[in-house]
Amino acid sequence: MNSINTSNNTCIRALRDEERTELLASARSLNFKAGELVVKKGTSVNDLYLLQKGTVELLMDEQRPRQSLMLLFQGEIIGVNCAYSTMNYRFSARALTDCVVLIINYHTFSAYLKQNTEFSMAFIRYISLVNERFLDWHMKLSQKNSAGALAFLLCEFEKSYGQSSFELPLNRSDIARVIGFSKESVLKNLAHFRNEGIVESTGKKVKILDSSRLLDISNYG
Repeated sequence: MNSINTSNNTCIRALRDEERTELLASARSLNFKAGELVVKKGTSVNDLYLLQKGTVELLMDEQRPRQSLMLLFQGEIIGVNCAYSTMNYRFSARALTDCVVLIINYHTFSAYLKQNTEFSMAFIRYISLVNERFLDWHMKLSQKNSAGALAFLLCEFEKSYGQSSFELPLNRSDIARVIGFSKESVLKNLAHFRNEGIVESTGKKVKILDSSRLLDISNYG
């Protein structure tokens, strides 16, 4: 791999050029098929998993998946909030799509935290952002009706993909499980969004026509 794909918020952008080159040289890339476990709950954090491509779902119990804990997109570090606390994954991460993950050497990463103050501060900000987004995800979904929860999920995909047209990595049953509502409510609300001219959808393909209205439903639904 010749480069590292990161989100705008990932601390790795704060590394010096030579550090980023060294990190890349010591890393390895792994491919995961949709449905495969990327990390398993309870296992030790021996490396850091940077999601290069695809979407990952965090689950408390992969054997009895109910509502997702959170979805992670390209550029995020999987389980980073466990890396310097419990040292064990508190959840499982499963690939929703085919994924490419960059396995970063834990000791190399830790050495940069000690020697690069700017990187250390960026890492603290990133950890804080991850925790804030995790709480935000749960608070918003727990306080929303089914329309608001579906709108919130679609807004998350639009924001993470950076475009209004995209293909969902979820079928209707998966969407229902992720947001914690019934499949029937997902179908009903999606049909309502189409009738209102807010979205177009065919199968897993979605085009958001009115982002402002969808965001309003997400915020107030």
